[in-house]
Amino acid sequence: MNSPANVNSLSIALMHYPMYDREYKIVTTSVTNLDIHDIARLSRTYNLSDFWVVTPVKAQQELVKRIIQYWASDEGRIYNPHRHEALSLVRVMDDVESVVKCLEEREGKVPKLVATDARPYPNMVNYDFVRDLVRTREPVVLVLGTGHGIAYEMIRKMDYFLAPIRPNGDFNHLSVRSAASILVDRIIGDSL
Repeated sequence: MNSPANVNSLSIALMHYPMYDREYKIVTTSVTNLDIHDIARLSRTYNLSDFWVVTPVKAQQELVKRIIQYWASDEGRIYNPHRHEALSLVRVMDDVESVVKCLEEREGKVPKLVATDARPYPNMVNYDFVRDLVRTREPVVLVLGTGHGIAYEMIRKMDYFLAPIRPNGDFNHLSVRSAASILVDRIIGDSL
Protein backbone atom coordinates (compact mmCIF):
# COMPACT_ATOMS: atom_id res chain seq x y z
CA MET A 1 0.00 0.00 0.00
CA ASN A 2 1.09 3.59 -0.49
CA SER A 3 2.80 5.05 2.54
CA PRO A 4 1.73 8.65 3.26
CA ALA A 5 5.21 9.96 2.44
CA ASN A 6 5.04 8.46 -1.04
CA VAL A 7 1.51 9.51 -1.94
CA ASN A 8 1.26 12.43 -4.31
CA SER A 9 -1.21 15.22 -3.65
CA LEU A 10 -2.60 14.60 -7.15
CA SER A 11 -5.82 12.68 -7.67
CA ILE A 12 -8.04 12.04 -10.69
CA ALA A 13 -11.76 12.72 -10.98
CA LEU A 14 -13.44 11.02 -13.93
CA MET A 15 -16.61 13.00 -14.70
CA HIS A 16 -19.77 11.44 -16.12
CA TYR A 17 -22.09 14.44 -15.58
CA PRO A 18 -22.56 17.14 -16.79
CA MET A 19 -21.06 16.10 -20.11
CA TYR A 20 -21.77 17.02 -23.71
CA ASP A 21 -22.88 14.47 -26.26
CA ARG A 22 -21.99 14.81 -29.94
CA GLU A 23 -24.83 17.33 -30.44
CA TYR A 24 -23.67 19.35 -27.41
CA LYS A 25 -26.67 18.37 -25.32
CA ILE A 26 -25.95 17.86 -21.64
CA VAL A 27 -26.03 14.17 -20.74
CA THR A 28 -24.80 11.65 -18.21
CA THR A 29 -22.30 9.24 -19.73
CA SER A 30 -21.91 5.61 -18.72
CA VAL A 31 -19.33 4.40 -16.26
CA THR A 32 -17.23 1.66 -17.85
CA ASN A 33 -15.47 -1.22 -16.18
CA LEU A 34 -12.31 -0.62 -18.26
CA ASP A 35 -12.06 2.99 -17.10
CA ILE A 36 -12.39 1.97 -13.46
CA HIS A 37 -9.72 -0.73 -13.63
CA ASP A 38 -7.23 1.06 -15.88
CA ILE A 39 -7.36 4.46 -14.19
CA ALA A 40 -7.18 2.81 -10.75
CA ARG A 41 -4.05 0.97 -11.90
CA LEU A 42 -2.61 4.22 -13.27
CA SER A 43 -3.40 5.96 -9.97
CA ARG A 44 -1.65 3.29 -7.93
CA THR A 45 1.34 3.11 -10.28
CA TYR A 46 1.96 6.87 -9.89
CA ASN A 47 1.04 6.91 -6.17
CA LEU A 48 -1.91 9.25 -6.63
CA SER A 49 -4.00 9.92 -3.54
CA ASP A 50 -7.37 8.90 -4.99
CA PHE A 51 -9.31 8.06 -8.13
CA TRP A 52 -12.78 9.61 -7.99
CA VAL A 53 -15.54 8.22 -10.20
CA VAL A 54 -18.10 11.02 -10.42
CA THR A 55 -21.66 10.17 -11.43
CA PRO A 56 -25.06 11.13 -10.00
CA VAL A 57 -26.66 7.92 -11.30
CA LYS A 58 -27.24 5.61 -8.32
CA ALA A 59 -27.24 2.42 -10.42
CA GLN A 60 -23.82 3.33 -11.83
CA GLN A 61 -22.55 4.17 -8.34
CA GLU A 62 -23.71 0.74 -7.18
CA LEU A 63 -21.89 -0.89 -10.10
CA VAL A 64 -18.64 0.83 -9.10
CA LYS A 65 -19.16 -0.13 -5.45
CA ARG A 66 -19.73 -3.79 -6.39
CA ILE A 67 -16.50 -3.81 -8.39
CA ILE A 68 -14.61 -2.24 -5.47
CA GLN A 69 -16.19 -4.66 -2.98
CA TYR A 70 -15.15 -7.68 -5.01
CA TRP A 71 -11.52 -6.58 -5.19
CA ALA A 72 -11.57 -5.62 -1.49
CA SER A 73 -12.81 -9.11 -0.57
CA ASP A 74 -10.51 -11.97 0.37
CA GLU A 75 -11.37 -13.68 -2.92
CA GLY A 76 -10.38 -10.63 -4.99
CA ARG A 77 -7.27 -9.96 -2.92
CA ILE A 78 -6.06 -13.54 -3.29
CA TYR A 79 -6.93 -13.73 -7.00
CA ASN A 80 -5.01 -10.56 -7.91
CA PRO A 81 -3.29 -8.63 -5.09
CA HIS A 82 -2.20 -5.85 -7.46
CA ARG A 83 -5.75 -5.24 -8.64
CA HIS A 84 -6.89 -5.30 -5.01
CA GLU A 85 -4.36 -2.60 -4.17
CA ALA A 86 -5.21 -0.43 -7.19
CA LEU A 87 -8.98 -0.61 -6.68
CA SER A 88 -8.55 0.47 -3.05
CA LEU A 89 -7.97 4.01 -4.39
CA VAL A 90 -11.38 4.26 -6.09
CA ARG A 91 -13.97 6.56 -4.52
CA VAL A 92 -17.49 7.23 -5.83
CA MET A 93 -19.08 10.68 -5.62
CA ASP A 94 -22.23 12.35 -6.93
CA ASP A 95 -20.46 15.49 -8.13
CA VAL A 96 -17.21 17.43 -8.12
CA GLU A 97 -18.39 19.56 -5.21
CA SER A 98 -18.49 16.40 -3.07
CA VAL A 99 -14.94 15.55 -4.15
CA VAL A 100 -13.79 19.04 -3.15
CA LYS A 101 -15.55 18.80 0.21
CA CYS A 102 -14.07 15.38 0.97
CA LEU A 103 -10.53 16.48 0.11
CA GLU A 104 -10.89 19.75 2.01
CA GLU A 105 -12.00 17.87 5.13
CA ARG A 106 -9.17 15.36 4.83
CA GLU A 107 -6.34 17.70 3.75
CA GLY A 108 -7.37 20.93 5.45
CA LYS A 109 -7.09 22.78 2.12
CA VAL A 110 -9.40 23.36 -0.81
CA PRO A 111 -8.04 21.36 -3.76
CA LYS A 112 -7.17 23.00 -7.04
CA LEU A 113 -9.26 21.68 -9.93
CA VAL A 114 -7.33 21.23 -13.18
CA ALA A 115 -9.24 20.17 -16.29
CA THR A 116 -8.32 19.61 -19.90
CA ASP A 117 -10.07 21.08 -22.91
CA ALA A 118 -9.20 21.62 -26.54
CA ARG A 119 -10.48 25.20 -26.40
CA PRO A 120 -8.15 27.94 -25.13
CA TYR A 121 -8.89 29.53 -21.74
CA PRO A 122 -7.26 32.49 -20.00
CA ASN A 123 -6.30 30.28 -17.04
CA MET A 124 -4.59 27.64 -19.21
CA VAL A 125 -1.39 26.29 -17.65
CA ASN A 126 1.41 23.95 -18.69
CA TYR A 127 2.58 20.70 -17.11
CA ASP A 128 5.39 22.41 -15.18
CA PHE A 129 2.84 24.62 -13.41
CA VAL A 130 0.74 21.63 -12.29
CA ARG A 131 3.88 19.68 -11.34
CA ASP A 132 4.92 22.60 -9.11
CA LEU A 133 1.48 22.59 -7.44
CA VAL A 134 1.83 18.88 -6.71
CA ARG A 135 5.37 19.38 -5.36
CA THR A 136 4.08 21.92 -2.83
CA ARG A 137 1.74 19.19 -1.54
CA GLU A 138 -1.31 21.24 -2.49
CA PRO A 139 -4.24 18.90 -3.16
CA VAL A 140 -4.78 18.89 -6.92
CA VAL A 141 -7.57 17.10 -8.78
CA LEU A 142 -7.06 16.32 -12.46
CA VAL A 143 -10.64 16.49 -13.77
CA LEU A 144 -11.21 14.35 -16.85
CA GLY A 145 -14.35 14.39 -18.93
CA THR A 146 -16.08 11.65 -20.85
CA GLY A 147 -18.43 11.83 -23.84
CA HIS A 148 -17.71 14.94 -25.88
CA GLY A 149 -16.34 17.04 -23.06
CA ILE A 150 -17.23 18.71 -19.80
CA ALA A 151 -20.27 21.01 -19.92
CA TYR A 152 -19.67 24.73 -19.55
CA GLU A 153 -21.51 24.89 -16.22
CA MET A 154 -18.76 22.68 -14.77
CA ILE A 155 -15.93 24.22 -16.81
CA ARG A 156 -16.56 27.53 -15.02
CA LYS A 157 -15.70 25.87 -11.70
CA MET A 158 -12.20 24.82 -12.72
CA ASP A 159 -9.21 26.68 -11.32
CA TYR A 160 -6.96 25.87 -14.26
CA PHE A 161 -6.91 24.21 -17.65
CA LEU A 162 -4.03 22.03 -18.65
CA ALA A 163 -2.77 22.48 -22.18
CA PRO A 164 -4.33 19.75 -24.32
CA ILE A 165 -2.42 16.74 -25.60
CA ARG A 166 -1.24 17.57 -29.10
CA PRO A 167 -0.13 14.53 -31.09
CA ASN A 168 2.15 14.70 -34.10
CA GLY A 169 -0.64 14.12 -36.59
CA ASP A 170 -4.13 15.14 -37.56
CA PHE A 171 -5.89 12.34 -35.63
CA ASN A 172 -6.60 13.14 -31.98
CA HIS A 173 -9.25 10.88 -30.48
CA LEU A 174 -7.72 9.21 -27.43
CA SER A 175 -9.68 7.17 -24.94
CA VAL A 176 -9.94 8.81 -21.53
CA ARG A 177 -7.75 6.00 -20.17
CA SER A 178 -4.98 6.78 -22.65
CA ALA A 179 -5.26 10.52 -22.08
CA ALA A 180 -5.15 10.03 -18.30
CA SER A 181 -1.94 8.02 -18.58
CA ILE A 182 -0.25 10.61 -20.79
CA LEU A 183 -1.34 13.53 -18.59
CA VAL A 184 -0.27 11.92 -15.32
CA ASP A 185 3.08 10.89 -16.74
CA ARG A 186 3.70 14.41 -18.04
CA ILE A 187 2.79 15.89 -14.64
CA ILE A 188 4.59 13.38 -12.43
CA GLY A 189 6.78 11.11 -14.52
CA ASP A 190 10.21 10.74 -12.96
CA SER A 191 10.25 14.31 -11.71
CA LEU A 192 8.88 14.09 -8.18
